[in-house]
Amino acid sequence: MSQKIGAGLLSCADKIWETADTLRGAGIKASEWPAYMMPFFALMMLESRLRRFRQTQIDTFKKETVGDFSLDDAAHIEWLEYSAKAANKGFHRDLLLHGKGLRETCLVPGGNFLNRLLSHLDQYDPDTKRLLGIGYAQGHAKFLDMQGKASDLFARDNCPLFPFAQKWAAIDLTPFDNSEITTIEEHIKRKWGDISAETAGEQYTPSDVIDLATAVIVELRREGKGGTGIADVYDMACGGGNFLYATEDALREAFPELSVRTRGQDNNDALFALAAIEARFRQDARIEWGNTLTNDLFLLDEFDVIVANPPYGVDWKDFKKSLEMDASGRFDKNRMPPTSDGQLLFLQHAAFHLSDTGVAAVVHSGSTLFSGDAGGGESETRRWLIQEQDIVEAIIQLPKNEFFNTGISTYLWILNRAKPKARKGQVLLINAETCFTKLRKNLNQKNCEIDDANRARIVQAFRDFADGPLARRLPVDALLYNKVEIELHRHDEQGRAIQDEAKIEGEKIVVRFDDADYAIDGGVLDLAAFEGKTVKEAVALFNEAARNAGQAVVSIAGGSCYRRDNDTGAITIDGEAKGLGVLAVKAKIAKSKGRELAKVDILLGPLWEKDTETVPYASDAATNDQNIGDFLAKWVHEPWRILGVKIGSEINFNRVFPKRREVRPTNDILKDIAAVEEEMARLEAEIAADLRSEG
Repeated sequence: MSQKIGAGLLSCADKIWETADTLRGAGIKASEWPAYMMPFFALMMLESRLRRFRQTQIDTFKKETVGDFSLDDAAHIEWLEYSAKAANKGFHRDLLLHGKGLRETCLVPGGNFLNRLLSHLDQYDPDTKRLLGIGYAQGHAKFLDMQGKASDLFARDNCPLFPFAQKWAAIDLTPFDNSEITTIEEHIKRKWGDISAETAGEQYTPSDVIDLATAVIVELRREGKGGTGIADVYDMACGGGNFLYATEDALREAFPELSVRTRGQDNNDALFALAAIEARFRQDARIEWGNTLTNDLFLLDEFDVIVANPPYGVDWKDFKKSLEMDASGRFDKNRMPPTSDGQLLFLQHAAFHLSDTGVAAVVHSGSTLFSGDAGGGESETRRWLIQEQDIVEAIIQLPKNEFFNTGISTYLWILNRAKPKARKGQVLLINAETCFTKLRKNLNQKNCEIDDANRARIVQAFRDFADGPLARRLPVDALLYNKVEIELHRHDEQGRAIQDEAKIEGEKIVVRFDDADYAIDGGVLDLAAFEGKTVKEAVALFNEAARNAGQAVVSIAGGSCYRRDNDTGAITIDGEAKGLGVLAVKAKIAKSKGRELAKVDILLGPLWEKDTETVPYASDAATNDQNIGDFLAKWVHEPWRILGVKIGSEINFNRVFPKRREVRPTNDILKDIAAVEEEMARLEAEIAADLRSEG
């Protein structure tokens, strides 16, 4: 976030984190702490806003009526209750009228504290109770599951529920405004992300990555629509809302006159609830719960800004049929990635929701850049985004070990539906792999961060949109390629090959597969060699022998002898080498006069083998055809014919930004080899001496 945490906020955040000491003492492992802390943090956020709201409304009443507010006056109470419900920040009658919250509930020790706590929480409005996880029915979503976590703490040895609640009750968030509350929450959620993201594919987005993404978003907004009007911001996998709300804050800070509306969706119960509660404290924010891919709750909306860090490598086969039947236009059957990883589905989803001038910053792992072959769903998605849509403006390679629970390489895709004219047909690749500073202490696997200076370097490289120390500007064609499927007429080293196909016939023929002989009389297989097998069984055994033979020999009585080495394809006829070819011997069942026969066909022909070549692509069709022809003429030395051409797309950072490696001098390497050989000779001499002494 652009707003850094100050001393007062940090002190409060430290107090919040200290509540985990009670969980540690109760034997709860660190990765589970967020599940217990989240509901209480959400509760204290809600209480602080209601307390502030209560005081603000009473002050407003006194100012407008020039009189006192009285809790004994039914009209005053009705007015306060009505205004609280209309504000839609949560409603709790005791807290609103009498200031009775968790702090007051914890004043009386002893007794059944769990019952007192749940009784207090039960006074909240139905939607707040749903998000907190109070009174849910069996089989329904638990969201923050305050009820379950409180019950668990109450049932543990020494009943840590009361001291845990006491610590939370002592945390006063009322002095802080909504923006400051968000800053505290971001600080706490960053610590939660450090210890909790155990589910495969779930990556909490570090604040330095968010800062970089929002800085690029601000730059794009400044270049495009500017700082006035309305900006609708969307995160399709918003989690607890950090990325979404940080983008909102960055836009508001950069453009004070801009009206920002935020929308988000997530299917993680607890994180959705946390984001939904925070949405109550923001201007025109809305968070929905559900699977974005199968149940898009913003289907009819277009957005000016999209940010996301969707899950990596997560299997989506359980809803494959649902997406294949999706009629929204978000997905295409030719762009479906493998069910083992749905990242590229989120990129298609983002492209669908971009407005005519919309921009996006989406974090992905490296598989979205290069996985899949030409014509496959992954390659087709890249080609569609880069070539057909022309909305990929930049891709930024982030430093390794940027994320808390994975060391994989990650990339920031920058999309722009309204690319400037000078950038159309162009994509900027930024290699920010070395743009970081080391952390003093590792945060799980995160050992570095993109500091302010390096962030400025990256944003400047994006702003310049030109070749430079960090960047390469590439035409779209450079990110595409032709995969040419060809058939080669194979020749031996002397350039010899069978040229034409011919059927080998003769009244009496003997076929030998390695050391086994089979007689063929008038084109019919003699079954005597198969020891009473049926015709069907004999045909199967004969064809299996033909497939597995290292060598096949066909001898015609009174005629020629054909031999093929099946490992090399070399053909000899009557002992004379003829080059490479195919000697195909195959049996099949035929019927003659009501009985089954094993007919055998023998063909001699050229050896054609399929191969593929990767050829540079050109968007001009004539030039592209010329490129393919020139490439094959230069590099393929046997006769060939083209079977088909597919256009693929791949983004290879290693090729664009080759890594230099120091090569040791040859003399140094030879010295090392000599030293090793000398040591080996010494050891051999010692072993020989030991053997002689033992003998």
